[in-house]
Amino acid sequence: MMLKFWILVVSLLAANFCRKVQSDSQHGSSESSDSSDSSDSSEETIQATVTLKIQNSLDPDWPSAEYNVSVPLATSVFDMMLVADEEFDNFTFEYTYYPSVPGNFIDSINGLAGNFADQTFWRFENKYGVAFDRGVDLILVHANDDVIVFTFASWA
Repeated sequence: MMLKFWILVVSLLAANFCRKVQSDSQHGSSESSDSSDSSDSSEETIQATVTLKIQNSLDPDWPSAEYNVSVPLATSVFDMMLVADEEFDNFTFEYTYYPSVPGNFIDSINGLAGNFADQTFWRFENKYGVAFDRGVDLILVHANDDVIVFTFASWA
């Protein structure tokens, strides 16, 4: 039993370290990169163009949107959204970071916010309509044909 516990702890620490390394490489650590390390720089230049779709299942008159976002392979959906927020004037989102999870929860997209009283939220799923089982920080983009769909929905 104790062995399983330590395996879990080591796995979580490794995942957290990989996430930090990925985050550091995506958020301006260019001053610490060594140009003589060609294997790292070649990995960072491999890009994927991901389709980000925004739709509202509760109001068909609400304007849906679609954005093609270019990010490095294995970028989290959250980091892809940060790039889209910088690239597109008509894309905005707000989020809350929960340290107990740890991760980000998407509160609003393009001015439309989920509401506890109305039982509404932003669900995100793949191009086949299958909801992800993890948060936006843990889902990574892998290929040019990746499609991430955020749908405003009700949990009622």
